[in-house]
Amino acid sequence: MKQVHKFKVFKINKHDTIYEGLQSNNLNSFVTQFVKIEKFQGYSNAFNLGLYLRVKDQSSWSKSKKVTGLWKTNRKNVYYGDLKDKNFKTLLLVRINPETNELFIYEFQRGYYPSRQTIETLSLTL
Repeated sequence: MKQVHKFKVFKINKHDTIYEGLQSNNLNSFVTQFVKIEKFQGYSNAFNLGLYLRVKDQSSWSKSKKVTGLWKTNRKNVYYGDLKDKNFKTLLLVRINPETNELFIYEFQRGYYPSRQTIETLSLTL
C-alpha cells in the first residue's frame, strides 16, 4: 500500500524547483505543504545521484530537512529514494511531469524497501 502526494510548481529557481501540495491521502506523513527538488551539485559523497528531495519543516529552506537523495530509474522523470526512520528504510518514488508542472511522491508502507529490480518494475506502473 502506498500514499500518493500531488504537487504543482510554485517557483522555479536556478538549481531547484519548489512545489506546493495539492492533495495528499494521509496527514500523518513526513510530507509538508511545500517540497523542493534540488539538482545534485556534488556537495556530498553520494554516487550517481540525480536530485535531492527536501521538505519545508522549518522557517527557511536552509534549515529544513533533506529527506533523501533521488536516483534515476530506467523510466524518464521517475526517481527513487528512501525515508530513513530509526531502524527502518522506506521506499519513495518520485515522478515529475514537466508537461503539467506536477510532482507526485509515492510513499510506501513503513519498512518497505525492495530490491533495485523491484523498484524498476514499480516505476513502470506509475
